[in-house]
Amino acid sequence: MQVYNSALRRARYENSEKSRRAPLPILLWAVSVFTLISCFGGEGFLGFQAAGFGWVVPFVLALFVLISRMDNGVRFPFYIWLPWILLVMIHLSVADTPHALQRSVMMLSPIAVGMAVSKFSAGEGEIEAFVRLCRYTAAGLFAIVVMKTGIARTGTMPMATALAAEAITSLLFAVFFATRYALWGGKAIVWWAAMIMIPLLAVTRSAILVAGLSLPLTFAPLNIWKRALIISLMAIIGVSLFYSERIQRKMFYSGHGTFADISLDNPDFRMTGRNTILKVMKAKLSESPWFGHGANASEPLVRSITYGLTHPHDDWLRLMYDYGYVGTFVFAACMSAQILHAFKRARRSTGEIGVLFYVGAASFIPFVMLMFTDNIIMYAAYYGNFQFTILGMAYAAQGAEDDVKAVSPRRFA
Repeated sequence: MQVYNSALRRARYENSEKSRRAPLPILLWAVSVFTLISCFGGEGFLGFQAAGFGWVVPFVLALFVLISRMDNGVRFPFYIWLPWILLVMIHLSVADTPHALQRSVMMLSPIAVGMAVSKFSAGEGEIEAFVRLCRYTAAGLFAIVVMKTGIARTGTMPMATALAAEAITSLLFAVFFATRYALWGGKAIVWWAAMIMIPLLAVTRSAILVAGLSLPLTFAPLNIWKRALIISLMAIIGVSLFYSERIQRKMFYSGHGTFADISLDNPDFRMTGRNTILKVMKAKLSESPWFGHGANASEPLVRSITYGLTHPHDDWLRLMYDYGYVGTFVFAACMSAQILHAFKRARRSTGEIGVLFYVGAASFIPFVMLMFTDNIIMYAAYYGNFQFTILGMAYAAQGAEDDVKAVSPRRFA
């Protein structure tokens, strides 16, 4: 037994040392670093905002990888997204609206990143290194939010913030740590708790709800009673938060209200002008419901209404306005197929590969929910690129594992 334990410790040490030495491709570091740069914000350089570089740099690097590594096969199932890619390109080819090219590329950027990442060699060491990178990024995100909210300086939480993008980013990592806790338990629950604190610190209503559901709705195996217990606890905490001063002031102009007062027809319900935008867009949607008004056609309309905003806080409505019912159906169908594909791979995978597949599949839950209240589909720099990086790593790792299995029988023949 002593010899066995010694050998086990030696094997764990060797695996740990191997993972520390495993170099990660520049693209993975770029996705992480520029996600944090985007969250940090600012003008960046050359007069462009940091968030712009946040998606442009990973996208350009992804194109470089795809072109320079033509001999390496793409393991990411891009064919799932091919109908959506073609539809976006067709609309772009006939578009005459401002920024149509930029907005179209932003929507396709995550797919390109996922394809590029899936070309890399991802063995055990690389996967362990990538998991550490995810932890570093999550820790960096938490530090940025603490700094920008001023909590470390004042010791109090702000009544309002402009950290919606940071809150949305935290949802991806909440899914990541929720999956790890469901499968393996341990300290992952602490990381998960830190991530769901970010929307609360940022006072983002929808993100708070979605964050709390990230653990009980995880795709990873989790006891039904444990899910029920967590949902019950989240419901109790949620009610307490709803009646807190910060949330009440965020929800109602008067600063107080009940759940029954949450209604678009209630003038006291704080919508910050969103209701007007949605009503105008829904009215004009009927002019071209099936095929939409064209790529990024919603932006000039929203600008004409608000004289400042560029998108409605409803990505589903935005898709319908730009691409019609047909385009929205294509997008939803591609997304559903991706979820199912990743989930099936997760069920027959083990270890960290299974974790990444479960995370990749479950990450679409907050994506779908936030599309009703925000523009997460446009947050390639915050959510999409990292989301598809996780998927790309899962497919790369499983592909490398399959290659080893294919070679092994011949080796001993």
